[in-house]
Amino acid sequence: MQASHVARNRTETAYEITAIESDEHLLRIDWDDGHRSEFHMVWLRDNCSCEECGDHSGGHRFFELGMLPDSYSNEANLVDGMVQIKWLEGHHVTKFDPAWLRAHCYADNERRKRRHHPITWDASITGNVPEVDYPKAREDDAELLKLYDSVRTHGICLLRNVPAEVSATEELASLLSYVRETHYGRVFEIISTPNPVVIANAPVPLRPHTDENFREPPPGIMIFHSIRASEDGGGASVMTDGFKLAEDFKKMYPKQYELLTRAPIPHRRFTDGVGLRAEAPVISLDYFGNISEFRLNDRTMGPIDLPGDMVEPVYDALAKLFELSYDSKYHMEHLLMDGEALVFDNARVLHARNGFNGNRHVRLTHVGSDEFYSRWRLLRSSLQGDINLI
Repeated sequence: MQASHVARNRTETAYEITAIESDEHLLRIDWDDGHRSEFHMVWLRDNCSCEECGDHSGGHRFFELGMLPDSYSNEANLVDGMVQIKWLEGHHVTKFDPAWLRAHCYADNERRKRRHHPITWDASITGNVPEVDYPKAREDDAELLKLYDSVRTHGICLLRNVPAEVSATEELASLLSYVRETHYGRVFEIISTPNPVVIANAPVPLRPHTDENFREPPPGIMIFHSIRASEDGGGASVMTDGFKLAEDFKKMYPKQYELLTRAPIPHRRFTDGVGLRAEAPVISLDYFGNISEFRLNDRTMGPIDLPGDMVEPVYDALAKLFELSYDSKYHMEHLLMDGEALVFDNARVLHARNGFNGNRHVRLTHVGSDEFYSRWRLLRSSLQGDINLI
């Protein structure tokens, strides 16, 4: 059966194949930019997406790894601009679009290029935070993509001209993802009150932290929607890039950095019928050693549960990192005015707050990062032809 593996929603390929050769184990492709791709035959057979085999991308897969043949064809050719492979079993034929193959090349340098490269920042970003006009983002996909890209790249975006009405909070959230409901409800009201149960409702300054590390997973994308700013000009949001903190921490304290990438730190919340507990390293890394997540909150940390010889070193590392997070050179400050909102990635950006004495009202809601980045990929694909977005 003949199949065609065509990249969806793609621009024309920027690369052309100059040579192709194969043996029983590998397909080698030379490209016009000098790059050489090597694809294992087992990988190519697994990625056939004909009607008989089914397609991985939609979960409609009929071909099983137990069906892999003992040996593979070495007959691969360019036919009408497509890479055609004839397999030994059942006269099966697969055609791969060169653009799809190049986008999925797993040579080390190509894999590194595909990885996300965040732009880290410190206090110098104050006054220059990426921003988007909310009404325009609702009507213009290009402006909406700007919002998604800002959160993806910088971890944060400021929205202007959001209605200063309670009904607008979930309208904004629905534009980005689905609201994640918790025991706090769909939206948490941050309003100064006497004797608050939660410290967020006290008019006191708060240290930089990521939220709700006691959940599995913690909240992904957070939204602060300002209904009313404090009359005294206090209560400014203080935002810190955890990735920048981690980068500098690694340079200053390499051994402590390494320790905080592998020591699980427990967090818990036991109150009013809620019993939550989760643990993870402060700094999570991807395959290449790049920072992928950052979690830090001393107020919700539970008793450290580690081998005895790790306890003192971990406390030492944590103390050094907390001290670094308090340094104002990392703090971007912005006083949210009525009708403004901050959207940020809770797996990266720490938030804090200055003290205030007025009647401040900010609404907080969380949306799922999985759906958020799903919509980002679809929008990028639709507007810019990107494929295989990581």
